[in-house]
Amino acid sequence: MASISDRIKILRTSAGLTQEEFGKLFGVVKSTVSLYENGKSTPNDQIKRKICEHFNVPWEYLMGITNSAERFSDDFSKNMLSSGLCRSAFLNLLSNKGIGVDDVVNMSGLDKEIIDNWFINEIPTVHQLSMVADCLDTTVDYLLGRTDAFRRDTEEDREIQTYYHQLSQIDKRWIIGQMIDLIKKYEQESPPVAAEGNREKTAK
Repeated sequence: MASISDRIKILRTSAGLTQEEFGKLFGVVKSTVSLYENGKSTPNDQIKRKICEHFNVPWEYLMGITNSAERFSDDFSKNMLSSGLCRSAFLNLLSNKGIGVDDVVNMSGLDKEIIDNWFINEIPTVHQLSMVADCLDTTVDYLLGRTDAFRRDTEEDREIQTYYHQLSQIDKRWIIGQMIDLIKKYEQESPPVAAEGNREKTAK
């Protein structure tokens, strides 16, 4: 399957758009589009949704889940419903946040029947996924079972990622080396809690 970076480039070039023109459509600069296409950065859910709407393609096509730019195949739909990964990701998130389906219904405004049937009898639409992702402060990728990271990147996270990807390979290695050294130093200076407890008992 293609990656989202491949799909963005395909959609842009097929439409005869430059990276700058593509970026203007979705409120990002040319360098950001370049990072998207190189796989060094990923659009947030809002931009993904706008891309799908502008080019009239399913979310699943943009994400590389399916090769169909028009609609799901029966085999794809059956796999999404039967694997259980997507339903499991949704329920795990509710459990972690200490909320239930009724809370999601109240926060999202979607019918309870729709939420109850998620990945059991039917696949949610892109709009429904986006609404629930927004109210649960997660990503559509997590709800689709494509990632274990349920926390949505903040603007600061994205800025740091963009800055990091613009660094040279040597600078990246130096930064990682510094981080490793700091972690080792912290571990050496912070003895285990059990050791602290033993020292206190000895002192007494």
